[in-house]
Amino acid sequence: MRALLFFHQQNDLWTIRDRLDAVFDKIRDKQRLDPTSQFVYAFIGSWTYGEISAHAFRCLIRRYRSWEGIADAPTGDIETALTGVTFSEKKAPDLQLALRKIRARAGSINLEFLADHPVESALFWLEQIYSVGHKIAAATLNFSTLRKRAFVVDTHVLRVMRRFGFVSPRTDEIAVFDAVMAAAADFEADDLYELHWYLKGLGQETCTHFRTLCTSCPLSDMCMKRVEKGAIAVTRNLAMQLRRAETMASA
Repeated sequence: MRALLFFHQQNDLWTIRDRLDAVFDKIRDKQRLDPTSQFVYAFIGSWTYGEISAHAFRCLIRRYRSWEGIADAPTGDIETALTGVTFSEKKAPDLQLALRKIRARAGSINLEFLADHPVESALFWLEQIYSVGHKIAAATLNFSTLRKRAFVVDTHVLRVMRRFGFVSPRTDEIAVFDAVMAAAADFEADDLYELHWYLKGLGQETCTHFRTLCTSCPLSDMCMKRVEKGAIAVTRNLAMQLRRAETMASA
């Protein structure tokens, strides 16, 4: 793992967690899914609102009695069960291929054996499955009953960490994972779980894709986005003053 440390990240990470902890409701550890269930839930949930993916997940569980049943069912039936999920027409066959790959490699569709793997090798094992990216793999390890030290980076977390200055503006999700894990040596798995949901909430409510509500952000005084905004405002103000002076001088 390559460490990407910027702006005294170890201290920043605890400050981020503590400040968001004071603003958002305490993240309660809900009943966790087993790793295979979490894998399926994360697989169908990308680019989809939580309530929609949760409904689709429940539909799959109710309709089929086993993961083998989902893997071997007609693909059209799986797509129907995923109605409302973004890219359901692609996720249905991809999910079946992923489950079949697990069965072929592990002997059954059961990911409990990953409990005996170090995080890096468990991530690698999962990412060898077709259509499984770093986010799905990390969520399977951290969000499930495995409770492994793997930080989950979704689009909201990626956006917040870039704007904050924790990583460079062009950093991808894997590099954010590396940076957080390098700075979070004293974070337990549950701390990483909590940090993810705090940052996700901030990205959904305050630091959104379309707007940044910097004045109400608990991290604004530390945030590079706020610093850049202030610098731009100062530059514009100076430019206006210069133009006014030039106008007065030529009058």
